[in-house]
Formats: sequence, C-alpha cells, structure tokens
Amino acid sequence: MTRSARIMIVEDDRCIGESVRDRLESIGYDAILMTDGYSALATMTLEHQRSPVDLVLLDLRLPGMDGMVVLRELRKIYPEVPIIMMSPTAEPEDAIQAINAGAGDFLPKPIDPRMLEEKCRKMLQ
Repeated sequence: MTRSARIMIVEDDRCIGESVRDRLESIGYDAILMTDGYSALATMTLEHQRSPVDLVLLDLRLPGMDGMVVLRELRKIYPEVPIIMMSPTAEPEDAIQAINAGAGDFLPKPIDPRMLEEKCRKMLQ
C-alpha cells in the first residue's frame, strides 16, 4: 500500500490553517498544521526520518521567525522538499523573493481551493 503524500502547513492564522488542512485531507493527503516557524523546523527535524514531509505550505508572515527565514533554513537542511509560499499580499516582490530563496511556487491569500489542489498536485509530481 502506498502512503498518502504528507503536507506540512505552516500558518499562524489557525482558521486559515485548519481550512487548508481540511481541504487537503478531503482529497486524500495527510496534512499537519504548525502555527509557527520554530515548531515547523523542530517537527521536520524530529520526524523527517520516520515520517517524511513531502511538501511544505509556508506562510510568508509568521510571528517570531519570519517565513523567509524558515524557507532559507528548510532549503539548507531539506533541499529536496518542495515548498509553496503563501502570502496575504499579492505583491510581485514577495513572490520573486520567495522563488529566489528556493520556494517552488507562490500562493496568494485568500486561498482558492482549486488553485491549492492544482499547485500541490504539481509540486508533488
């Protein structure tokens, strides 16, 4: 039996995070929600061997450790794991900065469920 792709959502707005998680689980993914960058990095480090994360959805604006810092750390440790940055601003500079730092794609908020599914499917191929 093949396992479902495991997607980590890093989103400090619990309402948004839970709706993204629920949407991804409804289409068959195994989704986990982290509310800050520190937890995301710790979980990746502690669980990656036993239960690897296949894709990270990462909010650009996080309390404490900014999403760009988390992105750079993840790129150093797990260069093979695809990352989609999410941002409440549709600023082209944010998308360019994220892609240049190693994100594979960019998802503006509010999140369109069909676009979420499409980008996740594409990044997991």
